[in-house]
Amino acid sequence: MTGRDPGPISARGSLLWLYVPTLALSVAQGMVLPAIPRLADAFAVSAGTAGQVVTAFAAGRMAILFPAGLLVDALGARVVLLLGSTLALAGALSVASSPWFFGILLGQFLAGAGASLWTLGREAAGLQQVAADRRGRLLSAFFGLQMAGTALGPLVAGVVVDRAGLRSALWLPAGVAAAVWVVTVVSHEGWAERAGGARPAVREALRGIPEEFRLAFRVVTFATFVLTMYRTSLNALWPVYVGAELGYPAAAVGALFGIVSALILAMIPTAGYVLDRVGRKWGAVPACLVPAVAFGLMPLARTLPQLGVLAALLGLAGGLSLGAMSALSYDIIPEEARGRLQAMRRLVGELGGLVGPFAAGVATDWGGAGTAFLLYTPLLLAAGLLLAFAVPETLQAPRRAGRLRAEEGR
Repeated sequence: MTGRDPGPISARGSLLWLYVPTLALSVAQGMVLPAIPRLADAFAVSAGTAGQVVTAFAAGRMAILFPAGLLVDALGARVVLLLGSTLALAGALSVASSPWFFGILLGQFLAGAGASLWTLGREAAGLQQVAADRRGRLLSAFFGLQMAGTALGPLVAGVVVDRAGLRSALWLPAGVAAAVWVVTVVSHEGWAERAGGARPAVREALRGIPEEFRLAFRVVTFATFVLTMYRTSLNALWPVYVGAELGYPAAAVGALFGIVSALILAMIPTAGYVLDRVGRKWGAVPACLVPAVAFGLMPLARTLPQLGVLAALLGLAGGLSLGAMSALSYDIIPEEARGRLQAMRRLVGELGGLVGPFAAGVATDWGGAGTAFLLYTPLLLAAGLLLAFAVPETLQAPRRAGRLRAEEGR
């Protein structure tokens, strides 16, 4: 359950070739969103049908998630990164070149599958390059760069769509995906290969978790479900509550999301430091309890300053959460089962992402968007309290490993 400790130069170089493609691929994935209205016109489909490019991407990401975990455990990081970047490139080329809307959907499905493979592969590769007591910084950087790219992609593509047209905006992410593929092919020196041998089935892998951490893994998985559920629900509820119910313009809604995103990105260095120096739970517990408070207060917030304060709370909590659940679970999961058990945890999270917007819609129809926020408060409280009292602090094991390495080097 501990990473190896390569020399600082080789580790820094290997991580650079993981960080840069992570940002680039996330930018490419976000570039399709501003093109949705133009896709509707170009392919003579409704706006709702054109919006299914988002659903297709999510479906591909979810469909390959558990197989991706099996591949990480069986074949190692390099093979999975190559496969992920290849599928991402194939998907982007299909989106850019297809004369039929079905080809656009197929391309998005492939791109989503590639994203899942890349995400698990980059973590497996990164964990090979850093010591266990540096996992928090590694994972917070990965998730922070991914969020930055997802936010930057629509901004870049929106300008390209307006100035150069639809096809140019679709070929641009294909070019970015091609660059990521090339980097993945050439930048593999120093990566450890997966050792051969049979891998345990999922049930045996779960039994392989040390007994004192088995409940902790279940709690972390539940918390992942709740966090994904609340985040996707926020995307659905805020526009309705702030725009439709309170009557503020779309720019105000965008500004609130902007506050959240800006604070999350600003928290990347702090989140990594907290996870590695203070404790994994110091990121994970506030990630649940602070949104519980913010959602509980949301129906009382009627003015933009009040909403801005709650947005700031959500941004700070989101920043602290960067990599927190992954770091906790990587500390717990046996090395030989990292891929499949992380994939299982994230698959549960993806289910939360599907349930969240649906539950938010039902609650909004029943009592309004303001009231719908209250649906998530008890779930977030339960997740936070369980993390606080049912999960031991897992940072101690990486710290002990770090001290042993230091003593061996003397």
